[in-house]
Amino acid sequence: MKNYWLRSRFDRLAHQALDKLPDDILRLLHNIEIDVQAVPGAEAGRLKGSKVLLGLYKGLKREQMMSPLSGSYLPARIILYQKNLEALCRTEVELKRRIELTLRHEIAHHLGFSEEDIRRRWPEGAC
Repeated sequence: MKNYWLRSRFDRLAHQALDKLPDDILRLLHNIEIDVQAVPGAEAGRLKGSKVLLGLYKGLKREQMMSPLSGSYLPARIILYQKNLEALCRTEVELKRRIELTLRHEIAHHLGFSEEDIRRRWPEGAC
């Protein structure tokens, strides 16, 4: 997309994508926050400034969080990178779909799926 969306509009699209998830998936989310950033920053490590990173999962997997041995921990975090997502899309419909796929991809990491697992389970593109 040539023109970038206002952050508030992008946030609404991200919340709509989350609301579209099935209830059985939503019930599995535990101690997780979803953020939007313009581009990857220091949290992305060696991918800081990447133009191809669409989202990132930071934190323990759900199973680790639910363990009685886990102690206290910070919430896990899913970060959607607005400019990178928008750069791939020509229309709002495309952007909505790309946000949905990226969110699904990062939630899969929360649930314990590896990159390989995700690609095998969702060959149409989990991101």
